[in-house]
Order: sequence, then C-alpha cells, then structure tokens
Amino acid sequence: MEDDVKGRLDAQDKTIGELIDVVQGLGDRVEKLEKTAVKKKAGLFGGKRERTAIKDTTTGKLYISKAAVGKALAEEAGTTPDDHFAWYKLLAKFPDRFVEASPEEKAKIEAEVAAAMEKEIADANAKIAAEEAAKAVKPAAPAGGKKGK
Repeated sequence: MEDDVKGRLDAQDKTIGELIDVVQGLGDRVEKLEKTAVKKKAGLFGGKRERTAIKDTTTGKLYISKAAVGKALAEEAGTTPDDHFAWYKLLAKFPDRFVEASPEEKAKIEAEVAAAMEKEIADANAKIAAEEAAKAVKPAAPAGGKKGK
C-alpha cells in the first residue's frame, strides 16, 4: 500500500512539474506579446507625430502639412478653413493634384516656416518693447506752469 501511495505522489509531482513548465512557457509568450503590443501602440497613439510636407502639382506650391493645404485651399474644397476634413475633401476632389514633397522640398519649406516664425516672434517682441518704452516715458510738465499767489 505504501508503494501505491508513493507511486501516486511521484505521478502527481511529475504532473505538477509539467504544469509549472507549461505555465512558465505561457508567461514568456504573454510577456513577448505585451512587448510587441506596446511597441505598436506607442507608434499609433503615443509616438511622435510628424508632418507630411505636400506639393501642389498644379501650382508647384509647397505646404508644410496636410492641414496647411486644407486651410489654404478650403474654398476649392467647398468648405471653410476651420474644417478639419478640408484636406480629405480636397484629396477626394483632386486625387492627382497633390503629392508628398521630396526630402529636399520638405527641408526647404520647414526652413521657410521656421524663418517666418522667428520673424513673427521678433516683431512681437519689438512691439512689446515699444509699448513698454512708451509707457516708461512720462509726459513733460507744461511750460509756464502755475505759480502760487
């Protein structure tokens, strides 16, 4: 009888050992899946979003992004510049008109936009400085002021 009990315990130990191996293997697979899921998710929602520079083949004009095209050409799409779907409406209306700009063109338009932003900031700073200077200058007392009698 002792041999029978000992045999059953050995069989149970072997089965438990096999189950532990299976569970560890499944844990490894889950870990790998989680890592790949995180990578994919980061690209979709948490990753860096980059602008796609667009070239209008009809006019040859470069735009910094699809949104900029939508805002600039909203009337042609039959919408307003505030419409977030203006780009898609333009693309549907003129499917062959717009292409992705080449890397050289993208660098050129990014440099132009950066220069325009720097100029706008410099102009705003100059305006603020002029307003502060105007406030700092007090008007002079009028000549021939009243004297006490």
